[in-house]
Amino acid sequence: MLLPGQLFAQRVQVPESLQGSVGTPQNIQSALKGMEPDVDGWDGEVWNGELQVPMDKLAQAVFLGEAFDSQSIVELMRPAARGLWLAGAPDSWLTGPGPWWFHSARAQPGQSLDLPMEEGLQLLRGVMGGKADRLEWHVESLELKGPARVETEIHVILLREQSGMAVGLHGFWRAIWERDSEGVVFLAAFRELEREASALKGVQGETRLDGFVDRSARMFGGALYRSQLRPGIDHWRERLHSKLGVGLLGHHGMAVGDLNGDGLEDLYVCEPGGLPNRLFLHQANGSSVEASKASGLDLLDFTSSALIMDLDGDGDRDLMVATASGLYGFANDGKGNFEKRFEHLGTDLTSLAAADVDGDGDLDVYVCRYSSPYVSSGLPFPYHDAENGAANWMFINGGDWRFVESAVEVGLGVGRSRFSFSASFEDYDNDGDQDLYVGNDFGRNALYRNDGGQFVSVAHELAVEDLAAGMGVTWADWDRDGFMDLYVSNMGSNAGQRITGSGSFLPRADEEVRSEFQGHARGSSLYLSQGGKAFEDATVGSGARRTGWAWGGLAMDLDNDGHGDLVVPNGFVTGSSTRDL
Repeated sequence: MLLPGQLFAQRVQVPESLQGSVGTPQNIQSALKGMEPDVDGWDGEVWNGELQVPMDKLAQAVFLGEAFDSQSIVELMRPAARGLWLAGAPDSWLTGPGPWWFHSARAQPGQSLDLPMEEGLQLLRGVMGGKADRLEWHVESLELKGPARVETEIHVILLREQSGMAVGLHGFWRAIWERDSEGVVFLAAFRELEREASALKGVQGETRLDGFVDRSARMFGGALYRSQLRPGIDHWRERLHSKLGVGLLGHHGMAVGDLNGDGLEDLYVCEPGGLPNRLFLHQANGSSVEASKASGLDLLDFTSSALIMDLDGDGDRDLMVATASGLYGFANDGKGNFEKRFEHLGTDLTSLAAADVDGDGDLDVYVCRYSSPYVSSGLPFPYHDAENGAANWMFINGGDWRFVESAVEVGLGVGRSRFSFSASFEDYDNDGDQDLYVGNDFGRNALYRNDGGQFVSVAHELAVEDLAAGMGVTWADWDRDGFMDLYVSNMGSNAGQRITGSGSFLPRADEEVRSEFQGHARGSSLYLSQGGKAFEDATVGSGARRTGWAWGGLAMDLDNDGHGDLVVPNGFVTGSSTRDL
């Protein structure tokens, strides 16, 4: 039997049923065979593997070499190959106004340039202004056109850093490839669909990104930053005992708020088990003072989330913390000193959200929970529509640090066991009370309408269930109609898009089921409110779908133009390959 402390173990634990067995279990052997596309007749995936060779050669010849390699390009193309390219003036793009500048172009009828392949590729290198420092490419869709011909849509990401400038490009290409009698793959036809180019003017001696300057070391104190915060998860997994809870994925949040009453926002950083959580008190000069131990908030438990808010109505900010062992509330004495006043034990907590859901003037707390395949209810099934995770909690604030778990009583019992990662309160229908949207990893998402303190599940009827791998939720009025719109950041999978779009995928399933699987892999989602009575799926046309393996989302006006922008972090386990897992 596994102990709760082994939930975030460093090495994969073997269930008791398999302990003592010899060799790889038969079901695992079968699964591993399924990783080879030629075994089960996945011809499209066989093609995808073959395309790595010519695509890597093309990348080296056009973008990664010190000079443009015309000879290599000719060897990769069919004779007299031509392409359709987006018109533009790359030289002017790099001289745009301000520290940050962005240009986007999409293919329009009659507006593409018909050029020889070599000339068109030179145009793209010109956009970068020279050799790229980093390149990634991903095949998003693949359609067989015969035994020796395939049509693909490819997403290419380029980055170049030069003196005082960083240049980035996202390109979306449609390319047709052909295989000759000797098995060599050539590029036969090409069309550039989209080009998004950005130029960031830097600051000498500092790292600048989108107009922001990285001052982490200054903010967190140089020595502490270097010793605890800067090293990655792999660093600490090699040095701390696995039972302390140093997880592989780094699911740790942070909270911002004025904890000592000086009018400046402070920062509380959640950490893996065995490393103390850190409280940084903001100073007037832009630096900070580390005060975790002095304040009583240097928890060593694996901590996934925290919220800074006034929970007892005394006018100062308190703290609610989600850990591997349960939920804890800390009361503030008004000077930044804390005392634990509440606890509710339980495992698999992921994130927190708070609002006054019953209209009594104090804040209530919603807790998202997940489920471990080792100590809880097992693997999600079915993986895209599961309801066998740990049940989420809704704590109603009764005053004087009395919180009562009341999810079922207030109508939040429906769909509360769907491997939840995040939740966000918002009054989407403008009726004066706070509604709740929950993003679920392996189950369809949930939207609960608040009717005077009682919730009703309405995600299905409002078409915002979003059967993707939900990671983050954020609200904003992006179309400025007075009603809040919804953005859900999801795991995007290029391999998933290719496979679920193939005719070989679930050939006997009805179209609705196939569509659900395709939606699970497509990426993040944007839903525009229709007067608070319905939502329109505006994902594809919005440009906000492709966010990689996204973990969250934050709506803000980054460039002070009055329009809501989006910041979406992404990534998974760092490795030597940048390809989709």
